[in-house]
Order: sequence, then structure tokens, then C-alpha cells
Amino acid sequence: MCLVSKKSFLILILAFLSISLVFSSEVESVKAITFPLDSDIYEDMDNLYALCGLSRPSTNRPWSQAQASKILEEVNPDNLTGVAKRLYEKLDEEINEGLRWKFGDDFQFDTRFDASLEMYAHTNGDDFITEEDWERSYQERKSLMHLAFDFTSGDSFYTTFDIHYKWGRSDYHDTFGYYYYDSDRVSEDKYVGAYQITEASKAAYVKKSYMFSNAFMTNFFLDTMNFSFIWPKRAVFSFGGDDWNISLNRDTLSMGNAFYGNLLVDDHHFSDYARLTKFGKYFTYDWVIMFIDTLVNNDEVENEESRMYLIHNLQFRILDKVTFQISENVMYKYSTVDFRFLNPAFIYHNINNRSMFNALAYAELNAALFPGFELYGQFALDQAQAPNEDDSQAGSWGVVAGMRHTAAISDGVLSSYVEFAYTSPLLYRRDGVDFIRLNRYWSFAALDDSFDGSHTTFFDYIGFPDGGDTIMLELRSTYRSLSSWDVSAFARGYAHGEMTMYKSHNSAGLNEEKPITAASLRQVM
Repeated sequence: MCLVSKKSFLILILAFLSISLVFSSEVESVKAITFPLDSDIYEDMDNLYALCGLSRPSTNRPWSQAQASKILEEVNPDNLTGVAKRLYEKLDEEINEGLRWKFGDDFQFDTRFDASLEMYAHTNGDDFITEEDWERSYQERKSLMHLAFDFTSGDSFYTTFDIHYKWGRSDYHDTFGYYYYDSDRVSEDKYVGAYQITEASKAAYVKKSYMFSNAFMTNFFLDTMNFSFIWPKRAVFSFGGDDWNISLNRDTLSMGNAFYGNLLVDDHHFSDYARLTKFGKYFTYDWVIMFIDTLVNNDEVENEESRMYLIHNLQFRILDKVTFQISENVMYKYSTVDFRFLNPAFIYHNINNRSMFNALAYAELNAALFPGFELYGQFALDQAQAPNEDDSQAGSWGVVAGMRHTAAISDGVLSSYVEFAYTSPLLYRRDGVDFIRLNRYWSFAALDDSFDGSHTTFFDYIGFPDGGDTIMLELRSTYRSLSSWDVSAFARGYAHGEMTMYKSHNSAGLNEEKPITAASLRQVM
């Protein structure tokens, strides 16, 4: 055993810091560093581009250091004044600062610790009892404590992981439904969406959440049985160069220009995915393979079917004021992977196998009409009546459209937008394969008297967080100071129809059968 006094420990720390300062000069930037989505870089870059009259930079995020640097290079600092120039200088420093401790040109290291205390209160305890009832859901709620570690090697490798001391999304104080199989959340033939729920799967669900139903709640707790065992929340393994990046990630991923929710991939929960990005001034290519979780009973996989979401996205920036994206994406259900289908240049609509594939087409536009004013929109198409087809299936699609105004005021930027979203009732729904995913969260759930613990299953949409059958209009203004504080106000009109994740897409209540017909849907509406 080695014992070190407090004085000796302090000396060691000071010596370590002194050595790190000696080695910290003239270190080349690490191109593979990946900025998390809650970084200031994204909102600051959007604001800078808007003030300069440029269409919004790549909306497929997160960015690597090299991509963020290339995006910033498109702005000429010599033409900037006032807030815009200071915003540029702030971004330049944040993007190129690297990690805290630097050792020559080979190694950088950082560790970050933060603590947050939050309090939540509501008065209607009868209606606000689950996570879905809250604007600030589990993903948005802060961890009591958060510790992260970052490492680099050379200028092309970066990895990070973190530890959260946070309430579990599923808690042993919760009231559970035992199980989906015997609940009103499944179709007549025992499906949630296109996931078959067997009696043996024992997929429990939260009927009443302890965290979200209490009239007054904080994120502070001492009982380790409340602890979320799903960590790290963020883990990134990244390689990158001047114009490319390859990564394996457990991270939030956002693909789309909407503020309320994206139709392709939204960031309302963490995802596990592999990603290749090739980026330049005029063209950026994104290839993403998202790995979808499966139903389990504790440690035993109950179904042999796995799923992955294959995304290939092409972004064109021919004009500085207009950016256009097109994307074809497919949910692939398999028991044995056929590597032919991993070719990102393949047109997935040519695979006529509805038991294995479901394709989603996507397009996005950003246009800066003049400095400070932007129009934007996105469109996703899941099902449409093609030539020589009947109307045996109703169309399923979604659209988001908005306009945004940005202005420099005093020591910051005021950004305001109005955004409209519409999703048809059957968007993301299909027999065989759909665009619903599930996430498993471990807890000491009271599934029996032994408290042995179990996974609780949460179903979720990959794209628009409310799924289909939604109409939404939001107005929001945010003032963001250059000293990194902001204040925001918004108003939202919202309507959701009868179609939910747990309602059958088939008029007979059988999810193994095709979705409702177009004629039947018109009658329902």
C-alpha cells in the first residue's frame, strides 16, 4: 500500500500542471474531436451565418473539429464588424483550443466535472404522471453530477466517455404495467408498431412515473437504487482528417433544420450509430448506420430479429445563400446481416421486400434571402401512391416549414422563428418494418418481491418526436449574449389526432396486416 500525504499530493498536482503547461505550446489541432450537441458552437455558428447572409451550415450534427473549422472558413473575418466579428473570434477560439492538457504534438487529455441542481413542480398530479406529459423530458433533465474524460492521439484520433449520476428513466418507485402483452398498448395480434410482443418477453412499461408524477421533485438523490445504470450516456470513438471523419458513437444525433423536431433523425434520445462524413465547401456526404435495440427479458434476447437504420444523405451548397439536401433512408430488419445491403450508393426503393425493408425519402432546404432572414423546410415521404398502384394504403408523409430572423443587438444576438409542422396519421407506421425504435433502461424495478431488477422498455420514434397525426405551430425568440447566457420565450399551438404509437395502423386492429386504406382514413378524418 502506498500512502501519500495531502501536502505531497498537492505538490504532485502542481508538478503535473507545470509539466502540462510546458508541453502545451504549439500543439496542432485535433481534427477528430467531436463537439456534443449541447455545445455553444452550433447555435453561435448558425447565428454568425445568418448575420452574414449565408444559408445555415450543415444541419447534420454533431460536427468534428475539422468540419467545424471548414464551416467557419467560409466566413471572411475581414468583412465583419461588431457582434459578428466578436462571434467569429469566439468560435475560432472554441473550435481550435483543443483539450486542456497537451503533451507535445501527440497527446491531449481533459476531464470535466459539473454539478446541476434542478427543481420541478406542477399542480395537476392527475394528468401529469408520465414522461410524455412533460415539455422537459428525461433527455432534457440534468444529471446531478457529470464526469467526462477526453483523450486524443496525434491530430486524427479522439475518444471520450462520461459518467452521469442521474435518476433512472425507470425507477423502482414507479408503478409498472405487467406487461405490454396484457395491456391496451398492443394491437389485437400483440404488436407495438411492428414489434411483436410475446408473453415470454415480459416487456414491462411505466404506468406512473415517480419522477414525473410528484407535485414537487428535484434531481437530488442519495439512494443508489435510483441511479441510472445506463452509462456512459456519451461515448465517441472518432478518426478524422481535413475533410473526412469516421466514428462509432453512443451520442445524440440530429439530422434536419427544424427546431421543434426533425422528420429524419431527432435528438430527443441517445442513439448508437456508426457514421462516415466526407465534407467540403460545395458537397457533404453523410452515411449513418444506426443500431436499434431489441426486446429482452433481463439478459436473454427473446426475438431473433434485429434492426438497423441505414441513412445516406447528400448535401449541396452550390450557392452561399442556398443549401439543399436529399436523403434516402431505410429501416432494415434482419436475423443474419446481408452485407450487400450496406452499400450506401444503392437505391433502397429498388428492394421490393416489405418484410425486411421500409424506405423513407427526405429533402431539406435552407435559403438566406438577405442578411438576418432565412426560410427553411423539410419533407419526409414514407408512402405515396405510385403509377399503376391502387389506394390500398393511405399516404404517409410529413412536412416542416419555417422562417427565422436574426439580428445583432447590444452584446448579443436576438433570433426569432415561426415554425409549422404537419405529419400525416400513418407516418412511420407499416406492417413488417416501421420507424419506431425501442430503448431499454435497467432499474431495480418492482417486477416481483425479490427486486432482482429488470429492463423496462420504452418505445420511441426515430424522427419527429410526436410521430404522425400532429399539427404544430411554434413562435420562439431567444436572446443569446456573447458571454454565454440566454433567455427565451415561446408560444405553441399543438393538436394531436387519435393515431398514437400504441394504436393499430390497421382498421381491424391487426398490426401484421397492411395499414388502413386511403378511403378508410378519409372516413376517419
